[in-house]
Amino acid sequence: MIVTTAGRYSQETLALAIDIATRYKLVFVNREKRSISAIEERYNDDILVVSSDSISIKLSGVEKPIVYHPNFAMVRAKRIIKGEVDALVETSKLEQGMTFLDCTAGLGADSIIAGMAVGQTGKVYAIEKDFSLYVMLKEGMNQYKSHLDEIISSMRQIEVIHSDHVKYLENLEDSSIDIVYFDPMFSTEIEESQGIQAIATVANQGLTTKAVEEAQRVAKRKVILKDHYRSPRFEALGFEQVKRKSSKFHYGIIEV
Repeated sequence: MIVTTAGRYSQETLALAIDIATRYKLVFVNREKRSISAIEERYNDDILVVSSDSISIKLSGVEKPIVYHPNFAMVRAKRIIKGEVDALVETSKLEQGMTFLDCTAGLGADSIIAGMAVGQTGKVYAIEKDFSLYVMLKEGMNQYKSHLDEIISSMRQIEVIHSDHVKYLENLEDSSIDIVYFDPMFSTEIEESQGIQAIATVANQGLTTKAVEEAQRVAKRKVILKDHYRSPRFEALGFEQVKRKSSKFHYGIIEV
């Protein structure tokens, strides 16, 4: 993966881009007024673009870049701040001080909401297998700015991990995480979400029996699955489906 800056950049932005490249042992390329397409053609690789107010990635062979943004998590966060109930928090029974492992982080929206629920005394771990998405998510969360202190606090405390979730689960101790969470992509979600569309080509969409078995061993309280309401995975993998009226996705629960 290549790291570069936006077309117009400050010395601060340049320093940040170089720092990111150094920390991840990546190649930094000076922009030199070239287009991202020109840089991609030259290096034939994914490109992380650092600007003054965002982190984005242009995946090789994918037409549109992905700009890191918490997306619908912002709407959900505002509702939580107002005292409204969030479906994930309610289903998981998340409370202050608990631990939450998001095995399919993607763009991190559910991890952010979980972080708000568990607070500074809790801990959220977010796993992303694809390296380019991992870097974008980790750095995006570190650099994102918002007037909502609660969402920034949540983002900064999330530990983003580059790993295959099955391998990561295999190395955890029994009953070491309160909630283990899976949100594998499903076709309806991909069709309707621009953010999900952008990462669909590289994100891991599968969920195996082995992963669920390991999750049950690791979870202290619950294993949660988010999926399309018609998904056969709830029954096939042993989840009790929690039906939600007027929602195209449901949660499934395995109590441990």
